[in-house]
Amino acid sequence: MPSSALTPSSRPQEIEEILTTLSRYNPETTTVLQEYVATQCATGSYDLMANLALLKLYQFNPELMRDETVLNVLAKSLTVFPQPDFTLALHLLPPSLLHQYSTASAPSTIPLPPKADTDDQLSNSVHRLTYLNSLLELEAFPAFWRILSSDVDEEYADLVADVTGFEDAIRKGVTKGVILSMRSFKIETALSWWNFTNTEAVDQWVEKEMPGWVIEGDCIVRKDEGDAAAAATGTMQPAPGKIKFEQFSRVIRRVYENELLHH
Repeated sequence: MPSSALTPSSRPQEIEEILTTLSRYNPETTTVLQEYVATQCATGSYDLMANLALLKLYQFNPELMRDETVLNVLAKSLTVFPQPDFTLALHLLPPSLLHQYSTASAPSTIPLPPKADTDDQLSNSVHRLTYLNSLLELEAFPAFWRILSSDVDEEYADLVADVTGFEDAIRKGVTKGVILSMRSFKIETALSWWNFTNTEAVDQWVEKEMPGWVIEGDCIVRKDEGDAAAAATGTMQPAPGKIKFEQFSRVIRRVYENELLHH
């Protein structure tokens, strides 16, 4: 992962000075960094290093921690899936917020998780966001969308409501995996993976986000040699010489984590 991803062009000079000086350890900068999280949510920008710096300040100054900001940092980190930002942020939270979490399994039908057994609202909310992250990691995309829009527990949607463009950001993460690991897949699959209700939306998404891909019949195919045969089978096939979808996420995470270690 290039270093430019860790130093976004949208970062204000004031934030840059905080992150590159001893000010990053000054509790007085907490308010500025909190406001910056709100700006990221409103504008669609994203700054991992600034958000981690804020969570680090919370570690040493727990009395300054704002629940809403913590949850917004976690929600924003979901938008850069399949990068491991959510896990990086989660590990900076107090252990008391994490004790309910356990890795989800991947049955064919994933039910709503049980409510966390605690009266702590922040802990319950972290639990819900962690469950959403686990569904993305499992590539259980239909279940992710189903739970996000569930009438049974509306807090899932509430937790990401402050993040402008949240759904499209998740779709882009799914699309990235498709582009790097497949050469054809069914429109029916696209509808469930991208949470679209009609094929017109799929058409527009492919045209905008997948250059070099076209819709042929009931499939979306990469326009490379041999793709006609792949489309005819109606199956999702790994691109020749490329990794499978489930391997793609792991590769991205390793590269990204190595970059952070040397930043």
